[in-house]
Amino acid sequence: MRKPSPSMIVALIALFVALSGAGIAANGGAFILGHTNTASLSTSLSAPVAGKALQVTNNDTSNAASTALGLSVRAGHAPFTVNSGVKVSNLNADLLDGFDSTALQRRVSGLCAGGTAIQTIASNGAVTCQSTQAGTCILVTLCNWGAKYSGGSYGFNLPYDIAFDGTHLWVANTGGNSVTELNASDGSWIRTLSGATYAFNGPSRVAFDGTHLWVPNVNGDSVTEMNASDGSWVQTLSGGSYAFDKPVDVAFDGTHVWVTNEFGDSVTEINASNGGWVRTISGGSYGFNHPYGVAFDGTHLWVANYSGASVTEINASDGGWVRTLSGGSYGFSLPIRVAFDGTHLWVTNRSGNSVTELNASDGSWVRTLSGGSYGFNQPYDVAFDGPHIWVTNSAGNSVTELNASDGSWVRTLSGSSYGFDYPEGIAFDGTHVWAANFSGNSITEIFSH
Repeated sequence: MRKPSPSMIVALIALFVALSGAGIAANGGAFILGHTNTASLSTSLSAPVAGKALQVTNNDTSNAASTALGLSVRAGHAPFTVNSGVKVSNLNADLLDGFDSTALQRRVSGLCAGGTAIQTIASNGAVTCQSTQAGTCILVTLCNWGAKYSGGSYGFNLPYDIAFDGTHLWVANTGGNSVTELNASDGSWIRTLSGATYAFNGPSRVAFDGTHLWVPNVNGDSVTEMNASDGSWVQTLSGGSYAFDKPVDVAFDGTHVWVTNEFGDSVTEINASNGGWVRTISGGSYGFNHPYGVAFDGTHLWVANYSGASVTEINASDGGWVRTLSGGSYGFSLPIRVAFDGTHLWVTNRSGNSVTELNASDGSWVRTLSGGSYGFNQPYDVAFDGPHIWVTNSAGNSVTELNASDGSWVRTLSGSSYGFDYPEGIAFDGTHVWAANFSGNSITEIFSH
C-alpha cells in the first residue's frame, strides 16, 4: 500500500479541523471562519496606510436583529475601548464603559468670559445656551447637584421668594420691584415684570391660585394680581377695608386668598375670583403679633407670629379663631414660615435655629429639631417635596434636608458650588427644589431625590 505524502497528511488535517465544531487559532496560526477560535495571547490589527484596519460587514437583510459584530464580556467590564484624538461620529456609547448611561452623572461648568456665548448640557441632556444681555453675561453653572442662574435678563435683585405654578417659576425681587418668570424645565428666562402698572413695591411673596398669581407688596401696602398664563397685570388691591399694613405673606385656600399684615397685626381675606374684600381679622384671641408666614392645610390656616413666639390657627371657612399655640415644648422663637406636608406642619424658628413640627389635626407638638448635624442657622423658609422637608438657612448659606416621616436629618447642602448666598425663599416644582439667594441675586436649582 502506498504511503500518503506529507502534503496529503497536511490537507487531511486541515479538512478535519475545518469540519470540526471548534477550531483553535494557535498563536501565529490561521483564523478559521465559521468556527470558534481560541488564543492564549492577544492579537493586534494595524493599518499601515490610510483606511480601516478591520472591516466587518453583515449583508443579511432578512433579520433586523442581525449585527456585523458581537462582543461578549463579563458584567461591569467594557467590551472594547476607543482611543481617538478626534470626535468619533455615529458611536452609540451606551454600555461602552460597562455601565448604562443612567448610572452616569454629568458635571459641566460654564464660565462667561469676554461676552462669549457658552453652551452647557444639563443632567437630563437638555442644552442650555448662554448669551449676553445688554453687555451682562447670563451665567448658568450646571453640576451634578443642579444649577445656578444669575445675571442678564433674569433681573434678579434681592430675590426674596419663589413659587411654582405647574409649569413656570415666579421670583419676587424685593430690591428690584419686579417679578421674574422662568421655565421650570430648564431654568430659562421668560420675562421680567415691572413698571408702574404692576405697582410692585417691595414684592415679598408669590402665591398661585390655579389661574392667577398674587404678590403682596410689603412697602406698598398693596397686593398685585397677575395672569399666570402670560404675566399680564389684572389689578392692584390697596386702601380702604383691605387694611394692608406691611403685607408679607399670602396663601390660597381654594376659594379665597389670605394675606398677613406684619405691622397691622391682622390677616386680610380676599375673594380669588374678583379680588373683592371679604374680611380683615385681628385683635382678641387671635393673638396676632407681627404675623408673618401663613399656610393652608385643607381646612385651617396657620399663621406664624414672628414677635409673639406663637402660631395661630384659623378656620378657613369663616375666619374664626381655633387656637393659639405658644410656650412650653413648642419652642417657638421668632417663628417666620410655615409649610404643610399633608399631615404635619413645619415652622421655622428664625432666632431659635430650630424647626418645630406640629400635628395639623389638633395643633399638638410633635418635635422641635435643632443642633448637631441639622446645621440650622437663621432658618427662613420651608418646603415639602413628598418625602422630604427642605429648609433654607439664610445666615448659614445652606439648605437642610429632612425626612418628613420622622424629622431625621438627611443632609445639609453648602459650599461654593451651590452658590447659596443668604438663601431665603424655597419651592418644589415636582422634580427639583429651587432656592432664592437674596444677597447673591441668583437662583439655585437642586436635584431632588
